Amino acid sequence: MTTARVPVAATSFEELRTPGASLVITLIFTGVALVENTLLPWAPFFFAYIWLTTVLPIGVGGYTQEGFRSIRRGVWIGIILLPLALLALGVAWFSVVYPKLLVSSGVAPDLVSTPHYDLGAALQEMFRVAAVRWQTTPGRLQFYYLGVILVWAAFGEELFYRGYLYTSLRKSWGVLPAAVMSSALFGARHATQLGLVGPDFPWGAALSWAFFSFLAGCALCWLYEKTKSLTPAILAHYLLNLIPTASALLTSQG
Repeated sequence: MTTARVPVAATSFEELRTPGASLVITLIFTGVALVENTLLPWAPFFFAYIWLTTVLPIGVGGYTQEGFRSIRRGVWIGIILLPLALLALGVAWFSVVYPKLLVSSGVAPDLVSTPHYDLGAALQEMFRVAAVRWQTTPGRLQFYYLGVILVWAAFGEELFYRGYLYTSLRKSWGVLPAAVMSSALFGARHATQLGLVGPDFPWGAALSWAFFSFLAGCALCWLYEKTKSLTPAILAHYLLNLIPTASALLTSQG
């Protein structure tokens, strides 16, 4: 397997790849995403966040990435099976495990499917609020929003959270702590996407989404670590997003 380390463009960029700097930058970028998802006129789109988290890792470098032709057959199997396993886990978590945890903790059963706790309902509420702001229909707004996610998320999020953050933390912290911390921040950023819902922020749905995103982030860190290349993680992430996003896009118009 041939790999190529993305070069560091300048010596000063090394300072951006320390654990402290990478954590501060990640927290700042998470704040940017939260502001874009709530206060700015183009919410729930987060164009500045997309630009920042894509350009910075490319400029700083430090991660390894191989071409498609260098990916071994066994790795291709993992690229396909990992997102399928995560999707199955997601179905079990969102439809079975999490609702049972809510009921066992005292939440009334009729509230489990409300936007406050249910991720699907919370996202629909977000699209409803955004559609009013954009003076369009929720279905059309959802179509454009999910289209942006489908095109960008796998590439941009892997560049930033695995290629930049995880790689920066791993140098000093080791594999497991770096995977846990980078995946926790990956999950926290996903929770910010529900910020547009407003004062009645759906904490239950946001925490549920953050937890699943944390598990997905750990799995993608594992794939990156096993293959020593960001390309398999990007492809697996794309497949992970493709099935639910494509399904939502097909039903969002109208």
